[in-house]
Amino acid sequence: MSDSRIEFESKVAILEHTVDALSTELAVQQRRLDALQASLDALVRQVHRLRSGGDAIEPHDTRPPHWGG
Repeated sequence: MSDSRIEFESKVAILEHTVDALSTELAVQQRRLDALQASLDALVRQVHRLRSGGDAIEPHDTRPPHWGG
């Protein structure tokens, strides 16, 4: 084999490794984005439910003990 062919095959092997590594990282990032989207969707549903009066948080009439008095 010629030196240029060996160099070419070497570069292709490095590029294939890089593409595989990027593909793996992209899959990890997509799973993270999916989890964040699910969390955001749950928070949005909770805010809508609270704004519509469901599961309303009751205010307390007493001051917390750390406020003194």
